[in-house]
Amino acid sequence: MQVVPVFVVSLKTASDRRAALKSHLDDLGIQFEWIDAIRGDALSPQYRQEVNPTGNMSPGQLGCYLSHIHIYERIIEQALPVALVLEDDTVLHPSVKNLVATGCQHLEFDYCFLGSDDRGDAGFVFYNAATPAPLSKAHLSYPLSSGPFCTHAYLITLEGAKKRLACAYPARSAIDHYHHLPYTPRLMAVVPMLAFVNELSAVQSMSSLNWSGLQTMARKYWWYYPLRDVLKLKGLKKWLACRHTRFPHPGQWRPFESAFRVVRTRWLKEHTDAS
Repeated sequence: MQVVPVFVVSLKTASDRRAALKSHLDDLGIQFEWIDAIRGDALSPQYRQEVNPTGNMSPGQLGCYLSHIHIYERIIEQALPVALVLEDDTVLHPSVKNLVATGCQHLEFDYCFLGSDDRGDAGFVFYNAATPAPLSKAHLSYPLSSGPFCTHAYLITLEGAKKRLACAYPARSAIDHYHHLPYTPRLMAVVPMLAFVNELSAVQSMSSLNWSGLQTMARKYWWYYPLRDVLKLKGLKKWLACRHTRFPHPGQWRPFESAFRVVRTRWLKEHTDAS
């Protein structure tokens, strides 16, 4: 019996993404529930004005925001101690099946990311290697300096859902922005990461990003994100940021890695079968 419920956010029309993720999760033996994502561009102007009066969020951001908020409402309605939220371009490490099957050893967090970006609305994200907490027998989680971008794979507790829902409206910023919240969320992440993106992440379903055709094509390949990071001197920038960042408390703060690493579902299936 699976202990941790899994919700997958996906547009009803995203048939390719849904088929790929269903096959992947079925191979892992993970039970899940589809949550039909909201298309921001299908919302009426009046409703968008009601939930986001400042109008600072794009239709894609607003649709994504509302989709995740609705999951938090479900968590509260069902009094779920913790849930795993996925987006439909996610690729999970095979060991995640054991995590959802046995549950979390501790729930002293609001969000615990299985994979995310290495920066957020407050800048680069770092983790405190001095204070690991066992999430399961096989996984350690670490406190984060701030919240990362990307919501393709994260655990959220009942307490975390209640806190976020209490200040959900009016919507002020994207769902993966935390710096503006009226409280300090307890943010943790599993290191090394357990969730990546598949090649279908190049097809923007809910994002407001306007990629060029060439860039969209390149994003399907494993080398795109590492090459981009090298060209942007990301390693050097992280090192400099780590030296000058004022961390919440003393510790062994280390740069967080990015989950933007394309892992093809075929390779993952072979890896899963081998394990």
